Order: sequence, then structure tokens, then C-alpha cells
Amino acid sequence: MKLFQSDISINNIIHNDLQCYVDSGYGSKEIKEWPFYRFIKLWINGNDDEAQDLWVNWLVDEFFKHCLSEKSKGGMYQGSVHRFAIEYMQKNKNECWLNPSLLNRTDVQLGASVLVKKRIQLIDSIINKGYQIDMDDLIIAVKINGMYVLKGGHHRAAVVCILGYKKLPGVIVYSKSLWECKKWLIKIKKYLK
Repeated sequence: MKLFQSDISINNIIHNDLQCYVDSGYGSKEIKEWPFYRFIKLWINGNDDEAQDLWVNWLVDEFFKHCLSEKSKGGMYQGSVHRFAIEYMQKNKNECWLNPSLLNRTDVQLGASVLVKKRIQLIDSIINKGYQIDMDDLIIAVKINGMYVLKGGHHRAAVVCILGYKKLPGVIVYSKSLWECKKWLIKIKKYLK
């Protein structure tokens, strides 16, 4: 079992392989096949409004497909879009927190818009300051058959790819067996609480 920090080749990165991502067609795929890669590229190329609209609408569609699936499966239940959508509601917040399928499209669009604006701030930061390793939000990958399955940091990986970086710096790399052990330890810890 091995854990190390490394700069990994952009060409050896694939998306998280959780079920909802696979069902939506981009799980386990290389960076240029991720839907948000296209939106980020549009943004970087100056098509701001089109990029934002496409990204928000895609998130809304994904939300209604996966709003009842847990984050641990790649779903959007109680994830960022869900959380931001609830913030705009005046009534029924608790019910919609527990059952996100009760949310209307307008609330979800507002939530998705907030998330996209945050992602755009990330893009602008990388463009203006270069890529910075964030010690509070490390990128994690699992090495499987010479490829690196990202478990987080997908948007940062897409941005650096579009900007022409050859490597994604400072990734914490787990072996498959160590990653499985970590997942079990997290489950045990939750059970003991």
C-alpha cells in the first residue's frame, strides 16, 4: 500500500468512477470528455454568457436525474446545488432538504448559478495567479492500471488542461487498496458516532 504526493500527467487523469458519473456518461473518462470541460473552455475563450447558461442548465438537468442519490455514489443529494437552492427558499426548506425532488426548477437554477459563479472565480484565479496547491482542499486520486482516477479537484484539472499544463501538481495519490481501506475506516467512524 502506498500514498504519496505527485505531479501527475494530464493525459493520465480520468474522472471519478462513481455510479452517477458513469450513468451520465463521463465517469471514468479523460478530461476532454467531461461536460464541464467544454463549459470551462467556452469561458476561457471569452464566451461567458453561453458558458454560464450551458453549465447551469446542465447542472439543473443532472440535479433532477441524481437528486435522490447520495454524494458517495456521485449523486447530488445534499450537495452544493441542493444546498444553494435551499438558501433561496422561504418555505418548506426542511422538506426540500430531505426530499430534493420537491424543489422547483427555478430554485435549482438559482442554486446552480451560485455554484457556477464559484467555479468561475476558481477559473479566473488560476488564469490570473497560476495554479496554486490548496493545502485545505487537496486533490486526491487513486492510481489504477497506470491511470489516476480523481476523487476531487475535477474543475481544477480541467482548467489546467485547457491552459496547457502538462501536469497537475501536488496530487495526493492512493493505491487502490489503501483507498478501499480509507473508505472502510470512514464508514466505521460514522457507525461509531
